[in-house]
Amino acid sequence: MTPAQQLLRLSLAQQAAVARVAYALEKLPSVVLLCGPAGVGKTFVLQSVADTAYLKPRSIALWRCDELLEDRALMDDCTAKQSVGRKHADILLVDDSHLLEDGQLSQLVDGCRKSHPSVGIVLAGEGRLLSLVSRNSRLEQLVRLRAMLPPFSLAESSLLVAGSLTAAGSKENRAAVARTIHEIAAGIPALVMRLADLAEMLASSNTGHVLVPNDIETLYRRLSLNAA
Repeated sequence: MTPAQQLLRLSLAQQAAVARVAYALEKLPSVVLLCGPAGVGKTFVLQSVADTAYLKPRSIALWRCDELLEDRALMDDCTAKQSVGRKHADILLVDDSHLLEDGQLSQLVDGCRKSHPSVGIVLAGEGRLLSLVSRNSRLEQLVRLRAMLPPFSLAESSLLVAGSLTAAGSKENRAAVARTIHEIAAGIPALVMRLADLAEMLASSNTGHVLVPNDIETLYRRLSLNAA
């Protein structure tokens, strides 16, 4: 998939986040925060930033927080002794940064800047990330941009699930089912898609059954019980 094709799949808020983050990274060094609740598409945005054509030919590396925590060479001693590769990228995109502790977050940023003074760092995570940064005034001063990813609107959720609701029959009923999915999921796209996939599975296993809003309520209760 080309960057342009991928961009077309992003919601308007996600497209705006990609554009803002990429713009903030045009001038290095910089530290950027990308925040939002779980499931709103932060990883998708990071992947899209990594594919952004006008940031090339700069080298861009995408890390998960668990990779960093396992890589003691990076967390403990981010110096020129490190092997050439992702650790020396011009831009580092770090997903799930809210899982880092106070000392680890500043250690990561300081270590990367020591190894590569002109590095751009994007820290993506849930709301706790903002608290972690606010506790360190020096780190907070390095932040050039704070980008927030909100949940989807009803229109965005409806567009996302449109292909999964053919078993809901009439246009009015499909709209009602989509609205129920959106309300239960609170606009979180990951949960919206999970409910839509379950609805599609229910419909395929019971041919002739017309999906209705109550089906979504039942699926969500079962999903909640299974997660408990």
